[in-house]
Amino acid sequence: MAKKPAAGAPAWMATFADLMSLLLVLFVLLLTFAEMDVIRYKQIAGSIKGAFGFSKEDQLAGVIEMDGSIVGKALKAPTPDTPRVVAEIPKAETPKVEIDQTDSKEEKAEALEETLSTVLENMGLSDQVGLERIDGDVIVSFPNELAFPSGSSGMTEEFAAVLNRVTPVINQTDGEIHIAGHTDNIPVSSSSPYISNWDLSAARATSVLHHMIDQNGTEPSRMVIQGYGDSRPIATNDTPEGRSQNRRVAITIEMVESNKPDEAANGSAAPTGQNGEDAAQSESSTQDGPTTPEEASTTRRRTFSIPGNQ
Repeated sequence: MAKKPAAGAPAWMATFADLMSLLLVLFVLLLTFAEMDVIRYKQIAGSIKGAFGFSKEDQLAGVIEMDGSIVGKALKAPTPDTPRVVAEIPKAETPKVEIDQTDSKEEKAEALEETLSTVLENMGLSDQVGLERIDGDVIVSFPNELAFPSGSSGMTEEFAAVLNRVTPVINQTDGEIHIAGHTDNIPVSSSSPYISNWDLSAARATSVLHHMIDQNGTEPSRMVIQGYGDSRPIATNDTPEGRSQNRRVAITIEMVESNKPDEAANGSAAPTGQNGEDAAQSESSTQDGPTTPEEASTTRRRTFSIPGNQ
Protein backbone atom coordinates (compact mmCIF):
# COMPACT_ATOMS: atom_id res chain seq x y z
CA MET A 1 0.00 0.00 0.00
CA ALA A 2 1.36 3.40 -1.03
CA LYS A 3 2.33 5.82 1.71
CA LYS A 4 0.24 8.98 1.84
CA PRO A 5 2.14 12.29 1.57
CA ALA A 6 2.25 14.50 4.61
CA ALA A 7 -0.41 17.13 4.92
CA GLY A 8 0.49 20.71 3.88
CA ALA A 9 3.25 22.07 1.64
CA PRO A 10 6.61 20.36 1.42
CA ALA A 11 9.34 21.60 3.75
CA TRP A 12 11.45 22.98 0.87
CA MET A 13 8.55 25.19 -0.26
CA ALA A 14 8.91 27.51 2.73
CA THR A 15 12.63 27.97 2.05
CA PHE A 16 11.97 28.66 -1.65
CA ALA A 17 9.28 31.24 -0.81
CA ASP A 18 11.65 33.05 1.55
CA LEU A 19 14.30 33.11 -1.16
CA MET A 20 11.91 34.60 -3.73
CA SER A 21 10.77 37.26 -1.27
CA LEU A 22 14.37 38.26 -0.55
CA LEU A 23 15.15 38.47 -4.26
CA LEU A 24 12.11 40.67 -4.85
CA VAL A 25 13.19 43.02 -2.07
CA LEU A 26 16.72 43.10 -3.52
CA PHE A 27 15.53 44.11 -6.98
CA VAL A 28 13.21 46.75 -5.55
CA LEU A 29 16.14 48.25 -3.63
CA LEU A 30 18.33 48.17 -6.73
CA LEU A 31 15.65 50.00 -8.72
CA THR A 32 15.19 52.55 -5.95
CA PHE A 33 18.89 53.43 -5.78
CA ALA A 34 19.39 53.38 -9.55
CA GLU A 35 19.98 56.75 -11.28
CA MET A 36 18.63 57.38 -14.74
CA ASP A 37 21.15 58.72 -17.24
CA VAL A 38 19.33 61.98 -17.95
CA ILE A 39 21.99 63.29 -20.32
CA ARG A 40 21.87 60.15 -22.42
CA TYR A 41 18.07 60.29 -22.46
CA LYS A 42 18.03 63.89 -23.71
CA GLN A 43 20.59 63.08 -26.39
CA ILE A 44 18.45 60.22 -27.65
CA ALA A 45 15.32 62.38 -27.52
CA GLY A 46 17.05 65.14 -29.47
CA SER A 47 18.26 62.67 -32.11
CA ILE A 48 14.76 61.26 -32.55
CA LYS A 49 13.26 64.74 -32.89
CA GLY A 50 15.91 65.72 -35.42
CA ALA A 51 15.30 62.55 -37.45
CA PHE A 52 11.52 62.90 -37.63
CA GLY A 53 11.46 66.70 -37.97
CA PHE A 54 8.76 69.03 -36.70
CA SER A 55 5.12 69.21 -37.64
CA LYS A 56 4.95 72.99 -37.15
CA GLU A 57 7.31 75.83 -37.92
CA ASP A 58 8.36 77.65 -34.81
CA GLN A 59 11.35 78.82 -32.84
CA LEU A 60 10.25 77.47 -29.48
CA ALA A 61 13.26 75.17 -29.17
CA GLY A 62 13.24 72.84 -26.20
CA VAL A 63 13.36 69.31 -24.94
CA ILE A 64 10.79 66.72 -23.94
CA GLU A 65 9.58 66.99 -20.36
CA MET A 66 7.77 64.34 -18.36
CA ASP A 67 5.99 65.88 -15.38
CA GLY A 68 6.35 63.94 -12.17
CA SER A 69 9.23 61.79 -13.36
CA ILE A 70 12.95 61.91 -12.70
CA VAL A 71 13.52 63.18 -16.23
CA GLY A 72 11.01 66.02 -15.85
CA LYS A 73 12.54 67.20 -12.58
CA ALA A 74 16.04 67.09 -14.01
CA LEU A 75 15.02 69.14 -17.05
CA LYS A 76 13.18 71.74 -15.02
CA ALA A 77 15.99 72.21 -12.52
CA PRO A 78 19.23 71.27 -14.31
CA THR A 79 22.51 71.36 -12.49
CA PRO A 80 25.34 73.62 -13.73
CA ASP A 81 27.20 70.58 -15.05
CA THR A 82 24.21 69.22 -16.94
CA PRO A 83 24.44 70.09 -20.64
CA ARG A 84 21.23 71.18 -22.29
CA VAL A 85 20.46 69.59 -25.62
CA VAL A 86 18.37 71.96 -27.74
CA ALA A 87 17.33 71.09 -31.26
CA GLU A 88 18.21 73.83 -33.72
CA ILE A 89 15.16 74.92 -35.69
CA PRO A 90 15.65 76.75 -38.99
CA LYS A 91 14.32 80.28 -39.03
CA ALA A 92 10.93 80.44 -40.68
CA GLU A 93 10.20 82.94 -43.40
CA THR A 94 8.04 85.91 -42.52
CA PRO A 95 4.78 85.90 -44.48
CA LYS A 96 3.95 89.05 -46.41
CA VAL A 97 0.99 91.18 -45.42
CA GLU A 98 -1.03 91.77 -48.58
CA ILE A 99 -1.76 95.50 -48.20
CA ASP A 100 -2.20 98.17 -50.86
CA GLN A 101 -1.87 101.88 -50.18
CA THR A 102 -5.36 102.39 -51.54
CA ASP A 103 -6.90 100.03 -48.98
CA SER A 104 -8.98 101.44 -46.17
CA LYS A 105 -7.97 101.08 -42.53
CA GLU A 106 -10.43 98.23 -42.10
CA GLU A 107 -9.04 96.36 -45.11
CA LYS A 108 -5.48 96.77 -43.88
CA ALA A 109 -6.45 95.57 -40.42
CA GLU A 110 -8.16 92.51 -41.92
CA ALA A 111 -5.05 91.63 -43.93
CA LEU A 112 -2.81 92.01 -40.88
CA GLU A 113 -5.15 89.91 -38.75
CA GLU A 114 -5.15 87.09 -41.29
CA THR A 115 -1.35 87.08 -41.54
CA LEU A 116 -0.86 87.11 -37.76
CA SER A 117 -3.43 84.33 -37.41
CA THR A 118 -1.41 82.19 -39.82
CA VAL A 119 1.81 82.82 -37.89
CA LEU A 120 0.22 81.95 -34.54
CA GLU A 121 -1.41 78.84 -36.00
CA ASN A 122 1.93 77.62 -37.38
CA MET A 123 3.44 78.09 -33.92
CA GLY A 124 0.59 76.24 -32.23
CA LEU A 125 -0.39 79.29 -30.17
CA SER A 126 -3.84 80.03 -31.57
CA ASP A 127 -5.48 78.93 -28.33
CA GLN A 128 -3.06 80.80 -26.06
CA VAL A 129 -2.57 84.17 -27.75
CA GLY A 130 -5.61 86.39 -28.23
CA LEU A 131 -6.12 88.04 -31.62
CA GLU A 132 -8.99 90.38 -32.50
CA ARG A 133 -9.80 93.20 -34.90
CA ILE A 134 -11.83 96.25 -33.92
CA ASP A 135 -12.54 98.46 -36.92
CA GLY A 136 -9.08 99.59 -38.07
CA ASP A 137 -7.15 98.26 -35.07
CA VAL A 138 -5.61 94.82 -34.53
CA ILE A 139 -5.04 93.70 -30.93
CA VAL A 140 -2.70 90.84 -29.98
CA SER A 141 -2.96 89.78 -26.32
CA PHE A 142 -0.33 87.61 -24.63
CA PRO A 143 -1.15 85.90 -21.32
CA ASN A 144 1.23 86.59 -18.47
CA GLU A 145 2.02 82.88 -18.07
CA LEU A 146 3.59 82.94 -21.53
CA ALA A 147 5.12 86.40 -21.41
CA PHE A 148 6.60 87.08 -17.95
CA PRO A 149 7.46 85.21 -14.75
CA SER A 150 5.40 86.16 -11.73
CA GLY A 151 6.31 89.60 -10.38
CA SER A 152 9.01 90.18 -13.00
CA SER A 153 9.42 92.34 -16.09
CA GLY A 154 11.99 90.04 -17.69
CA MET A 155 10.51 88.26 -20.69
CA THR A 156 10.57 84.49 -20.97
CA GLU A 157 12.47 82.84 -23.82
CA GLU A 158 9.19 81.55 -25.25
CA PHE A 159 7.71 85.04 -25.37
CA ALA A 160 10.85 86.45 -26.99
CA ALA A 161 10.65 83.75 -29.67
CA VAL A 162 7.00 84.60 -30.34
CA LEU A 163 7.81 88.31 -30.63
CA ASN A 164 10.57 87.51 -33.10
CA ARG A 165 7.93 85.93 -35.35
CA VAL A 166 5.14 88.44 -34.81
CA THR A 167 7.10 91.71 -34.92
CA PRO A 168 8.42 91.36 -38.52
CA VAL A 169 4.81 91.03 -39.63
CA ILE A 170 3.80 94.14 -37.69
CA ASN A 171 6.75 96.06 -39.15
CA GLN A 172 5.22 95.73 -42.61
CA THR A 173 2.37 98.04 -41.61
CA ASP A 174 2.07 101.74 -40.79
CA GLY A 175 0.52 103.47 -37.81
CA GLU A 176 1.19 103.61 -34.10
CA ILE A 177 1.89 100.52 -32.00
CA HIS A 178 0.49 100.67 -28.48
CA ILE A 179 1.97 98.23 -25.95
CA ALA A 180 -0.15 97.97 -22.81
CA GLY A 181 0.69 96.08 -19.63
CA HIS A 182 -2.06 94.79 -17.33
CA THR A 183 -1.99 93.07 -13.92
CA ASP A 184 -4.49 91.63 -11.46
CA ASN A 185 -5.47 93.31 -8.19
CA ILE A 186 -2.99 91.43 -6.00
CA PRO A 187 -0.52 94.02 -4.61
CA VAL A 188 3.17 93.55 -5.33
CA SER A 189 5.22 92.04 -2.52
CA SER A 190 7.18 94.21 -0.13
CA SER A 191 10.45 92.83 -1.55
CA SER A 192 9.50 93.68 -5.13
CA PRO A 193 11.58 96.33 -6.92
CA TYR A 194 8.34 97.83 -8.23
CA ILE A 195 6.30 100.35 -6.28
CA SER A 196 2.91 99.07 -7.39
CA ASN A 197 1.11 97.17 -10.11
CA TRP A 198 1.16 100.35 -12.17
CA ASP A 199 4.93 100.34 -12.09
CA LEU A 200 5.10 96.62 -12.89
CA SER A 201 2.71 96.84 -15.84
CA ALA A 202 4.61 99.79 -17.32
CA ALA A 203 7.94 97.97 -16.89
CA ARG A 204 6.61 94.94 -18.76
CA ALA A 205 5.36 97.11 -21.61
CA THR A 206 8.78 98.79 -21.74
CA SER A 207 10.51 95.40 -21.97
CA VAL A 208 8.37 94.48 -24.98
CA LEU A 209 9.10 97.85 -26.59
CA HIS A 210 12.87 97.50 -26.25
CA HIS A 211 12.79 93.94 -27.61
CA MET A 212 10.81 94.99 -30.67
CA ILE A 213 13.16 97.91 -31.34
CA ASP A 214 16.50 96.31 -30.47
CA GLN A 215 15.90 92.81 -31.82
CA ASN A 216 13.50 93.42 -34.69
CA GLY A 217 14.18 96.97 -35.85
CA THR A 218 10.74 98.44 -35.21
CA GLU A 219 10.61 102.19 -35.83
CA PRO A 220 10.79 103.94 -32.41
CA SER A 221 8.57 106.82 -33.54
CA ARG A 222 5.66 104.38 -33.86
CA MET A 223 5.88 103.09 -30.31
CA VAL A 224 3.67 104.01 -27.35
CA ILE A 225 3.80 102.25 -23.97
CA GLN A 226 0.94 102.13 -21.49
CA GLY A 227 0.79 100.72 -17.97
CA TYR A 228 -2.75 100.17 -16.70
CA GLY A 229 -2.07 98.12 -13.59
CA ASP A 230 -5.33 96.46 -12.52
CA SER A 231 -7.56 99.32 -13.69
CA ARG A 232 -8.85 97.59 -16.84
CA PRO A 233 -9.70 93.96 -16.03
CA ILE A 234 -11.35 91.73 -18.62
CA ALA A 235 -12.50 89.19 -16.01
CA THR A 236 -13.29 89.10 -12.32
CA ASN A 237 -10.43 89.34 -9.85
CA ASP A 238 -12.32 87.21 -7.31
CA THR A 239 -11.13 83.89 -8.78
CA PRO A 240 -7.67 82.59 -9.75
CA GLU A 241 -8.91 81.98 -13.29
CA GLY A 242 -10.13 85.55 -13.66
CA ARG A 243 -6.92 87.02 -12.26
CA SER A 244 -4.95 84.88 -14.71
CA GLN A 245 -6.88 86.42 -17.62
CA ASN A 246 -6.29 89.94 -16.33
CA ARG A 247 -2.51 89.47 -16.24
CA ARG A 248 -1.62 90.15 -19.86
CA VAL A 249 0.30 92.27 -22.35
CA ALA A 250 -1.62 93.66 -25.33
CA ILE A 251 -0.11 95.06 -28.54
CA THR A 252 -2.49 97.24 -30.53
CA ILE A 253 -1.62 98.18 -34.10
CA GLU A 254 -3.55 101.20 -35.35
CA MET A 255 -3.97 101.15 -39.09
CA VAL A 256 -3.84 104.40 -41.08
CA GLU A 257 -5.44 105.48 -44.32
CA SER A 258 -3.57 105.78 -47.60
CA ASN A 259 -0.32 107.74 -47.54
CA LYS A 260 -1.15 109.60 -50.76
CA PRO A 261 -2.02 112.88 -48.99
CA ASP A 262 1.35 112.81 -47.20
CA GLU A 263 3.17 112.05 -50.43
CA ALA A 264 1.43 114.92 -52.17
CA ALA A 265 2.38 117.27 -49.37
CA ASN A 266 6.02 116.24 -49.50
CA GLY A 267 6.52 115.77 -53.23
CA SER A 268 4.53 118.50 -54.98
CA ALA A 269 3.87 122.17 -54.41
CA ALA A 270 0.41 123.38 -53.51
CA PRO A 271 -1.38 125.48 -56.14
CA THR A 272 -1.09 129.18 -55.59
CA GLY A 273 -2.93 132.27 -56.77
CA GLN A 274 -1.79 134.68 -59.47
CA ASN A 275 0.34 136.76 -57.11
CA GLY A 276 1.33 133.90 -54.82
CA GLU A 277 -1.11 135.06 -52.13
CA ASP A 278 -2.22 131.51 -51.32
CA ALA A 279 1.38 130.39 -50.79
CA ALA A 280 2.08 133.37 -48.58
CA GLN A 281 -1.00 132.72 -46.51
CA SER A 282 -0.04 129.05 -46.16
CA GLU A 283 3.48 129.95 -45.05
CA SER A 284 2.17 132.51 -42.59
CA SER A 285 -0.26 129.99 -41.18
CA THR A 286 2.53 127.47 -40.73
CA GLN A 287 4.77 129.94 -38.93
CA ASP A 288 2.10 131.44 -36.71
CA GLY A 289 0.55 128.08 -35.85
CA PRO A 290 -3.12 126.98 -36.10
CA THR A 291 -5.61 129.77 -35.70
CA THR A 292 -8.71 127.72 -34.90
CA PRO A 293 -9.41 124.72 -32.63
CA GLU A 294 -10.27 122.66 -35.70
CA GLU A 295 -6.84 123.39 -37.22
CA ALA A 296 -5.16 122.63 -33.91
CA SER A 297 -6.84 119.25 -33.70
CA THR A 298 -5.68 118.28 -37.19
CA THR A 299 -2.06 119.32 -36.66
CA ARG A 300 -1.57 117.85 -33.20
CA ARG A 301 0.60 114.74 -33.20
CA ARG A 302 1.42 112.27 -30.47
CA THR A 303 5.12 111.65 -30.02
CA PHE A 304 7.10 109.26 -27.88
CA SER A 305 10.83 109.44 -27.30
CA ILE A 306 13.06 106.64 -26.11
CA PRO A 307 16.13 107.53 -24.05
CA GLY A 308 19.40 106.28 -25.37
CA ASN A 309 21.51 103.70 -23.60
CA GLN A 310 23.26 105.18 -20.59
